[in-house]
This record gives sequence, C-alpha cells and structure tokens, in this order.
Amino acid sequence: MSEIARLAALHEYGVLDAPADDELSAVVRVAAHVAGVPTASLNLLDEHRQCQLTTVGFDGANSPRVDSMCETVVSTGVAVHVPDASLDDRFADNPWVTGAIGKVRGYLSVPLITPDGHVLGTLCAFDTETREFTDDQVAALGDLARVVLGLFERRKHARITSALAAEAESARALAENYARDLEARQELTDAVHETIDVAIVACDEHGRLTLFNRASRDWHGLDPDPELDPADWSHRYSLYAADGVTPLAQDDVPLRRALTTGSVADVEMVIAPHGREPVRVVCTGRALKRADGTPLGAVVSMSDVTVERAQRQELADRERLLATILDTAPDAFIVADARGAVTAWNPAAEAMFGWTAEQATGRRLDELIIPASLAKAHNDSLVARAETGVPRLHDGLVQVPARRRDGSGLLVELSLASFTWRGERRFHAFLRDVTEREAARERVALANSELAAANDELDRFTAMVAHDLKSPLTAITAYTEVVADLIADRGAAERTALAAISRAAGRMTVMIDDLLAHARSSHESLGLREVDLDGIVDDLAAELSAGSARVEITRDRLPEVPGHPTLLRQVMANLLGNAVKYVAPGVTPRVHVAAEWVDGAVTITTSDNGIGIAPDARERVFALFHRADTVSDYQGTGIGLSTCRRIVERHGGQIWIEPNHPGGTRVRFTVPASPTAPPPRTSDTPAPNRHPAPRR
Repeated sequence: MSEIARLAALHEYGVLDAPADDELSAVVRVAAHVAGVPTASLNLLDEHRQCQLTTVGFDGANSPRVDSMCETVVSTGVAVHVPDASLDDRFADNPWVTGAIGKVRGYLSVPLITPDGHVLGTLCAFDTETREFTDDQVAALGDLARVVLGLFERRKHARITSALAAEAESARALAENYARDLEARQELTDAVHETIDVAIVACDEHGRLTLFNRASRDWHGLDPDPELDPADWSHRYSLYAADGVTPLAQDDVPLRRALTTGSVADVEMVIAPHGREPVRVVCTGRALKRADGTPLGAVVSMSDVTVERAQRQELADRERLLATILDTAPDAFIVADARGAVTAWNPAAEAMFGWTAEQATGRRLDELIIPASLAKAHNDSLVARAETGVPRLHDGLVQVPARRRDGSGLLVELSLASFTWRGERRFHAFLRDVTEREAARERVALANSELAAANDELDRFTAMVAHDLKSPLTAITAYTEVVADLIADRGAAERTALAAISRAAGRMTVMIDDLLAHARSSHESLGLREVDLDGIVDDLAAELSAGSARVEITRDRLPEVPGHPTLLRQVMANLLGNAVKYVAPGVTPRVHVAAEWVDGAVTITTSDNGIGIAPDARERVFALFHRADTVSDYQGTGIGLSTCRRIVERHGGQIWIEPNHPGGTRVRFTVPASPTAPPPRTSDTPAPNRHPAPRR
C-alpha cells in the first residue's frame, strides 16, 4: 500500500492527537495483562512521529518516527515479538532499547490494519526484562488490535453519523449531487469505452463475459456472451496465436490468463473473424479484486499493432535489402565514426583494399587506406568534422589517391556524406576504383588531340589541293571551248568527245568547290551576327528558279538568328539544292521552309516532295562522300550534308532527317538563341544517336 494512502486513512479516523477514551485505555490495559508485562501502549505513526495515544505503566509521549521500534511492524504489516530486543539487529541500536529513552527487552507489537489494508500503527506490549511470548499471547494481542480498529471505526462512524445528522439536508443534496456525478462518470466511462481505439474486455470471477467496448465488438464482430464457457472463447471469437494461423489454446487466451494467474502483459495475438480483416493486437490485463481481497474478475486491454507490425516488417525487409545491396555492390562502402575508426566495411571494400571486414573494423582509416602523405590532412579533417559535424568534402564526386594493404596505390572516386547514428556523428563513403578508367581517359584524350590535329592538317591540305586543282581545270574548260569553236565544222564524234571533256571538268569543279566549302566550314571564324533567313531563302529560291525547269519554293516568316551569314547561307543552299535535285522524273520540285522556337533555339525545317531517304540511311548521309543508294542516278559529290552538319554543330546546334508525309524528306536543324563556344570537332564517321531520338 502507498504511504500517502496510509496517511490519508490515518487522518480519516480522526484519532491522531485526540484524547483516548476509556475503552481504548481499557484495551491497552488488557493487552499488558494478556502479554504478562507491566507496560503497553497504543501507537499511531504519521509522517514524522510516533504518537502514543494511550499507555500503561509509563507516561506516553510523542517521539520521532525514526526512533520508533514499531516502524518495523508498520512498514511490513506483520506482528513482531522478540524475547530480548537488545540482541535483535533490528532494535539493538534503538534509543528505546539502549537506554536513551528506555530499556526495552521483551517486546511484542501487532499492527493496526484497516479493512483496506492500511497499517495505522501498533498495539505494543513490552518489558524491561527478557520475556518469551507465546503464540496465544500474540494471537490475543492481534484480536485486541482488531478491537482497537473496531473502536476507531465506531468513533469514525459516530462522528460521521453525527455530522450527517447535523447536516441531513446538506447530506441529501450531496447524495443527489453524488448520484448525478456518478451517473455522469458512468456516462463518461461508457463514452470513453465506446470512442477509444483500444479494445477492452472484462469478465467476472466465474469467467462470464461482462464487457466488450466498441473496439472489441468491431474487431470480433460479436457482442459478449455471458453464457459462453471460457473454454469456447478462442473458437467463438476467432483468436489465433501471433503467427495468425494457430488457433489460440484456451489457457493462452489473455483474459483467461489474467483471471487465473493474476496478470498478463504484452501478449500478441490475432483476431481474425471469417470475412473480416485480421487485427493483430497486443494484450495487457490483470485480475480484479474487491476491497476485501476476494476475486472480482479480470480485465484486458488490446491495442491494434497491425500497422506497426507491418511497418516493422517492412523496415526489416528494407534493412535486409540494403544489406544485400551493400554486400553485392561493385563499389566499396565504408562507414567511420568521428574518430575515423571503421564501423562498416562491405565485400567490395575487402576486394578493393585487401583488408577483411573483421581486420578493418575498429581500425582508423589512416592505418588502412590513406596514403602516408595525406595522413595529416585526413586527421586534421577529422578534427574539423568533430567540431562542425560537416565533412570537408562537399556533395558530388571527387577523386583521391588511396592505398591497398600491400602498399600499392590506386585512384578512387569518392562520395562522402555524414549522418547521425544513436546520437553519434558518423560518415559513410562510396569508393570506386577509377585507376584504369582515368588512365584510359588520358589515352583517349591524347588520341583525340592527335586525331584533331590530323584532321586539321587534312582540312588544310584539302583546301590547298582543291585550290591548286581549280587553275588547271579552268584552263581545261577554256581550251575545250576554244577547240570546240575551231572544229565546229568537223564531225559529230569530235564534238561529242569535247562535250564529255567539258562535263567532266564541270563535275570536277563542283567537287572542288564542295571540298573548299567543307574545309571553310571548319576553319572560318564564325563572327556571329544576326542573320536574315528570309533574305537568304528568297535569294536562293530566285537562283534555283532561274533555270528552264519549274521549281516551287515557299516559306513561313523566318526569324533572324545569331550566326555566320555565309556559312548559314551554305547550309540553306545545300538543303534547298538537294530538295530541288532529288525528285522523281517529271515531278515539279516543291519545297517549304518553316521555323519554330523550341527550348531556347530556333528549329528550321525544309520539307520537300522528293524521293526520300531510307530510315537506315538518314544518319549515314551526313558522312563525307556518302550517298544514299536511291540517288545513284543523280549527280552529286556526297559532301553537302557533311558540310551542313559541320556548320550547324559549330553554331551549337543539331541537324537530322525525318520522313515527310505523304512523301519526301524533312531536314531539320537548330540554331541556339545564345550560341555557346563550338563543341569539340567530331569525326565524319556516322554514329547513331548523335541527336535526341524524340526529334527524329
């Protein structure tokens, strides 16, 4: 029993510090007589003192509670009797024994216990001589203690009766208020039972079910059945063990266990009525007793942990998945504490550095993988982390040198982050061995540099050769015309031969011009300015329409774009020239030029009604000297589209080919509104996916 409740009960009797009546004094005298001793007392213990309400054989007085021999009886609620208190360890140093207050030897004390189990004090008999007390004497003193409690109860009831009699009208009002309060409390209790999400079930001492609150009825789908035998509870209410499959044995039902064993705590079970979602619950309960200690029944509360257990299982599954990922990851994964000591080391780290997880765990990183030249910087970084909690390396990947167990060095790509684990700052890192990759990258960069230099030299050589070839071709063409005039009256065979020479020279001139344009597209300075696409298209349309054959070239209103006027004119000339050239015999060429803004760039489209380009050739035609199989009957050098790609890419754009419906070809290229520096020059070899697939 709690000390607060005991003191409340003591004060409730109203006998503390009150004069003892004759009846109480008589009981104490009888106690001394029964025990056969000259002295006895009736003792009450409050917070700090022992109050001797009435005594026999000496003058009673108040004394500190710490000096009370009866404290032992009050704290245990058990009668004590010793023949010689000076020989008992509990009392040998007590001032009532040592002579400071008294010289008690034979000592018998029984507790004054209320019906509620509170020990108010003792009925005590003692002697200055040693004395043995018989069981009958102890029992008789216990009976007298109950008489004292009866007198206390009578006094309390008399006082209460007197007060009630004096305040009869007030008592009736109080009773009415109490009844209303009780009714309100019952309503509140019922409301709580019906609204809380914790299920409450109860039974009486005979195992008859008496209470199912709202949550219980919802989960079970049934009301309590007072006539149901406890042996049938598990079956009727669909109770299963924690596995959700095994029916719960009748002796394992939490309510029955609480009733029979006194309590049950944190028992998990599953309620799974047919046709309802199972509910996983944790049960806690205890047996109920009346004020006199007799059984009253039992009550159990059940908390729904279905979601919690599912979340816990999901968390466990995630932890297993994470462990599997880290164990099978190709990158090394390392976790270190604030001192730099390893706490996690995955198999990839074992393979990369040569230390097993068992060998690495607990050792500092500067002992394992940090090169000696970087050890000081690493340790300084650890100090900074301890002070700020932030790693010196920020987000993103960095490359740092490391060393293996055998002392060999390697280059690793490192991603580092900090986190808190159980209140402690830790750091985790993913490391990838990039030693060979970086070496290969350097080799590729060197090869690309050499290739770019070779391409530049080749372009300059091409321009030089093309320029030097034009002079002889010009002479050949001129002399062919002179000879043709001289033999105008000769036979047809001579004229045919000269015409063939002239046509060959013309084709050679066209090829040389295309080669010069191709070379110029790579080397001529861009000198960007606003280019009038409308004017360029109109001029080219006039030139292409000047021949005898009919040509239809139309356009939308085209925007001005930043670029090199001559080079962009070359692009449009090549695209419009191809569109006019590659049409079926007898078909009037029709070309339309349009433009639109897409993602900060102008996309220019030429759509024609030509013979089209096969899907598998739409990328290859941008290679130098490549011509589609379908154009073998058409004159051309295979340089024009390659030149277009060079020029467009130098402007920071892209160029690609799409089919035109219902027939023909659409060539589209972009010019950024804010061109950046030209990208590194690429090879003319066709490569798939050089431009975004969705735009094809």
